Amino acid sequence: MGVRFSHGLQNMKDKIIIILTAGIIFILAMLVIGDFIISLKENRPADESIVHLVQVAIAGIIGIVGGYFGNSNNNKI
Repeated sequence: MGVRFSHGLQNMKDKIIIILTAGIIFILAMLVIGDFIISLKENRPADESIVHLVQVAIAGIIGIVGGYFGNSNNNKI
């Protein structure tokens, strides 16, 4: 037997996922832009740790959003 959520709680979960995802993407964008600006000023290539961080974070975002959508289908009865 599944758990039934009221319409308001479902909207709150939607908002939390949107805010979480948008926040992570915004922070990553600031890191990448900052690193590229520093790289241009110092005439060096982009830092590999930033590139790796972005790859891992994007995989994490896909996991969070995928888990949310996978779980939201189970709650609809």
